[in-house]
Amino acid sequence: MLVVTSNWALGDGTLVPAAAAWHGMLSAAIHRAVLRAGVRGDGSYRPIDRLDLVLAGDTFDWLSSSEWQSELKPWHGTAAAREAAARVARRSIQSARRLLGPVIHWARQGLPVPAATRGRPGRVQVNIPVRVTLLAGDRDAAVDDYVGRRHDRQPVTVGSRWDDGRVTVRHGHDLDPACRPAGGRLPLRDRQPTLAESVAVDLVGRFAVSAKPVVARAWRLVRILAAVGPLGIPAVMAAWMASHAAGGDDAGVADIWRRCVDAWWHEARRSVPTCEVEFDAVDAIAGWFAAACAREIAVPVGLDRLRPQPPRGSPGLVLGHLSRPGADSSVVCLGPNPEAGEPHVPQLIACLEAEGWPRWQSILPDDQRAAVVAIRAEEPLAERGSRIVDAA
Repeated sequence: MLVVTSNWALGDGTLVPAAAAWHGMLSAAIHRAVLRAGVRGDGSYRPIDRLDLVLAGDTFDWLSSSEWQSELKPWHGTAAAREAAARVARRSIQSARRLLGPVIHWARQGLPVPAATRGRPGRVQVNIPVRVTLLAGDRDAAVDDYVGRRHDRQPVTVGSRWDDGRVTVRHGHDLDPACRPAGGRLPLRDRQPTLAESVAVDLVGRFAVSAKPVVARAWRLVRILAAVGPLGIPAVMAAWMASHAAGGDDAGVADIWRRCVDAWWHEARRSVPTCEVEFDAVDAIAGWFAAACAREIAVPVGLDRLRPQPPRGSPGLVLGHLSRPGADSSVVCLGPNPEAGEPHVPQLIACLEAEGWPRWQSILPDDQRAAVVAIRAEEPLAERGSRIVDAA
């Protein structure tokens, strides 16, 4: 059985709480899905042979930290910046131990499930092997520097891609123009930030610090802004302002936001982010962001080139970074929906077929999952009866 999830965004707790209420559903949902998977098509029970759990990137969020609200930035190559990055990583990993502790325990000891007795769950328990793989994302690109090394004693495999020859899982931020070039280890010299890094640190991070003293539960908005990335920010701000139009403590959000956008514009002029458009994108983005509090407006002409483009014709590919494409795509995407304007609850999907074409199903409770996860295969695969796989 293969379970894939991503974008848990466990931070160091300095700008937003390190853990969200829904983080705790991870181990319970997986355990429940494993038990249900033991019930076979004929109604008999037999425990699964093995569980592969893939955390497909951005398990941690090392950009949303007060460490970067100074002269130090995560794209700096100085010794001080590297020490700050290590502090952020250590704090976030420490905060995540309680949430990911059950998963680590399974990797060491196995996952306890009932043994089969005459085709039914028995009273004796057996431990099925669990392999945990942690993939690097754009917000935790240096995860292999801090997790899974010998001195860490964690039974976790760390890498950039998981592949069993049938299913390929990767974070997929390399397909997002706002995240290119993807940041790996911090180089020994300074570099330009990506657009996503610049916005996350110098806009969303600044807004978190500025809004916290005057806006009730500002961290809720900050968490959503951090999750959706640059192109999703205007929709989130417009939705937030519309839902808090009555005033109160949130009446000053618009003024704080516009000041932060202006400060980001000045900072982006000094340290220009990489951006794959032919014109000066900083001006267009800043104007778009500033206007978001008044009304929701469409993506300015030219900036639509910053939309991620999932590859087509790639059966069995799972991407953790991108949001779900249309039903005509053969790629499964687990990223947040920028149009939702709501807190992002990461998806948990399981591959329910051991052989042949993978069939995916959400394993979250019904009230916390999308109604349908659909995959449309290419024509050659459709001949084998797998054109649409409905995993409601």
